[in-house]
Amino acid sequence: MMTLNAVAETSLFARNPDFNLGRTTLASGASRVGDLSRALFRFDLSSLPADAIITGASVQLSVTRVPDPDKEPGPASSDFSLHRVLVDWGEGTGEGLTGTAAKPGEATWSSRFHDTTSWSAPGALLGTDFANNPSATTNVNAVGSYFWNSQELVNDVNSWVADPVSNFGLILVSNNEGTRGTARRFSAKEDVDGGIPPQLIITFIPEPSSAILLAVAIAGATIRRNRGIFSPAI
Repeated sequence: MMTLNAVAETSLFARNPDFNLGRTTLASGASRVGDLSRALFRFDLSSLPADAIITGASVQLSVTRVPDPDKEPGPASSDFSLHRVLVDWGEGTGEGLTGTAAKPGEATWSSRFHDTTSWSAPGALLGTDFANNPSATTNVNAVGSYFWNSQELVNDVNSWVADPVSNFGLILVSNNEGTRGTARRFSAKEDVDGGIPPQLIITFIPEPSSAILLAVAIAGATIRRNRGIFSPAI
């Protein structure tokens, strides 16, 4: 098993379309007043053995904050889906509750590279900027750790290993963006409070080497030949 921390991450905010948030915390969902946010993550798979056969994949995210339960509307639980991102984007380093102004090349609600390249639609477009079908979905409610896992996520990891240049990571989207109070804060890789950063947990087995495969084939042939020798005549 191998656990990989995110190497790039950011949050996109509809209310401040040229801001981002990528330091200490990340955000996704709809706030109490209906403002939307989405989060992006990318993992470096280069440390995986080249001949690894991936048998499982899971993303772990830690919720560190929910909407104030003493205010209306209070926190609403929501299914959150991870979708494979289909285009490249720049990591954001904004701070604060809703981020700070993006630097050139950073992702925002408006752009995947600030000042140069826009998303196909603000916030990234389903089916063009990120895959139609989710890679994994999990219901998120209270503060704590959550896991996303599925065969589709395994397929994503396998495709990135086979073609590293296609690895643009994942986007986290609430399935209930029309419901106020679904927004959640997630721990980022720079979380100064010691929270768990976004992690990709991969289980795999090494692929047998050609020498081992040859030895198995020879052993099988020997067994079959010996069985033929000692088989009674028909």
